[in-house]
Order: sequence, then structure tokens, then C-alpha cells
Amino acid sequence: MKKFFYIFIIMLCILLVCSGCGKKAEVKSNPFLDHIHLSINEKKLTNKNHTHVYRVNLVDLNGKEVDVDSINLKMEMKSMNHHVEASMKKINTGLYEVSLELPMEGTWSKQITLKKGKNERRVSIK
Repeated sequence: MKKFFYIFIIMLCILLVCSGCGKKAEVKSNPFLDHIHLSINEKKLTNKNHTHVYRVNLVDLNGKEVDVDSINLKMEMKSMNHHVEASMKKINTGLYEVSLELPMEGTWSKQITLKKGKNERRVSIK
């Protein structure tokens, strides 16, 4: 019975060590990225059925447009297992745009990733 108990404890320790080793590092943000107000607008094109243009506007706490190093937009339709991802292009100070062709119409969730230096901030929009 003692052997079983010791084997159980050893296996439990190994399991705990292995489960802790596979964790990813947390995404680090900073006060600059945390204080950016983000708004997203969608512009549907009438000549193309599945093409959508998304614009993101970034402003600071004072309402002044701000820039980041890059913005990435990820669209997901979990019920159909569809994923579309693209980098946004800077149009003007604080204004970024991307044109995406979605495989189908429906409810898409959006995740916007702002990057400035080594820091990033993810914003999810349903």
C-alpha cells in the first residue's frame, strides 16, 4: 500500500511540473496602449457581396489621434469554424483600414491587436 501511495505522489508531481511548463507568456501591454480608445466602423461595398472594409480609429484620453506600430484584425465565425486575419494599413494619423473578403455573411467576432514596440493589447468585439 505504501508503494502505491509513493508512486501516486511521484506521478502527481510529474503531472504538475509538466502542466506548468507548457504555459505561454502573458501578453504585456503598457499605459500608452491601455489608455487608447478604439472605435471600429464597417463600410459595406455594394459591388462586392462578401468584401467588407473595416476602419479603426485610435484616440488618447484627450481625444487626440494616436499611432501605433501595427494593428492586426482577426475575424472569427466560431459556429462555422471560419477565420480571417489581416494587417491594417495606416490611412492617416490614428486611422487604419483593411479590406477583407469574408467567406459568408453572418455573425463574426472581431479581435484587434495593437502593437507598440514589444508591447501589445488585444481588444475583442462581439
